[in-house]
Amino acid sequence: MNIDTLRTDGFVTVQYPPNLRTLVMTAMASWQAFCKLPPEEKSKLSQQTDRTVDFGYMRRTDQGKAADDKELFHLVGKNLPQIYRQAADIADPRATLFIKAIDALLRESAPLVREFAHEVERVYHLTGFEDEVMSSQDNWTFRLLHYFGGAKILAYRHPDRKGFTLHLNESAPGGEYLGFDHIWRPWTVSEKQTIIFPSMELQYRSAGMLKALWHQILSTPETIHTGRYAMVAFIDFRHSHRVEGRTQDFEPGFNYDIPFEEFRKVFVPRP
Repeated sequence: MNIDTLRTDGFVTVQYPPNLRTLVMTAMASWQAFCKLPPEEKSKLSQQTDRTVDFGYMRRTDQGKAADDKELFHLVGKNLPQIYRQAADIADPRATLFIKAIDALLRESAPLVREFAHEVERVYHLTGFEDEVMSSQDNWTFRLLHYFGGAKILAYRHPDRKGFTLHLNESAPGGEYLGFDHIWRPWTVSEKQTIIFPSMELQYRSAGMLKALWHQILSTPETIHTGRYAMVAFIDFRHSHRVEGRTQDFEPGFNYDIPFEEFRKVFVPRP
C-alpha cells in the first residue's frame, strides 16, 4: 500500500484482496435486491421512532441545491443485533440475506482498514492511531446508496465528516475528486481496486498534514435515467472534536491550503 499518495493525490489506491472483493460484490448484489422490496417492507428496517438515530434504512427527500434524491442504508457494527431482529420480521428473505452480506463485509474489511491505519501511523507519525481506529470498530458505518437519477449531479460536492472513507464499490462511473490543484478528475474505482481517502476528522487528527478529499457524483448519459448504486465505509475513531455544520456548505477545497489554526475553527468539542 503506497501511503505516500495521500500527500500527492489525496487518496490511496488499493487492489482488493480476493476474499474481500467477493464479499463486496455479494453485498452490492444484495443491496440492489433489497432496494426492489416494497417501500413498506424496507421501512421496517428504519428507525421510525427516533429520526436522530442514523442507522438502518432511510429515504431522503431533502430540498435545496445540495439535496440528493436517494435511498440509503447505514449499518453500524454496534447496531447489528437490532437490525437482525428487524430483518427477521420481514417475510421476504432478501432482507435477512442483505444484512448477512453486510455483516460479513464489515468483518472482512477489518484487515485492510488495519493495514491502512498502521501505515498512516508509521509514515505520518500519528502515535496510537492504529489502536484508535481498531478499537472503534463498532462505530464504523457501512453506507449503501441508491441514487434515483434525474439530475446532473447525483451527490453534491463535499468532503466526508468521519476519520477516513473506504470506497467499496459503485455500479457505474461518475465519481470525481477535487485534486490539490483544484481540478476535478474521475477517480480510479473498479471491481478490482478501490480507494481510501481522509475525511475531516483525520485532517484534524493529523494537524492538517492529511487533507480531507472533496468529491462529487455526476450523472452519466445512462445513470441520469437508470440511477446508480454505491457502497462506502466511513471509518470512525475516538475523537475529541466534530465538524460544525454541513460540509456541503463549505467552499470546495477550502481545507487544502489554509493553516491548521484556521481549519480547526470549523470544529467544536464532542459532547
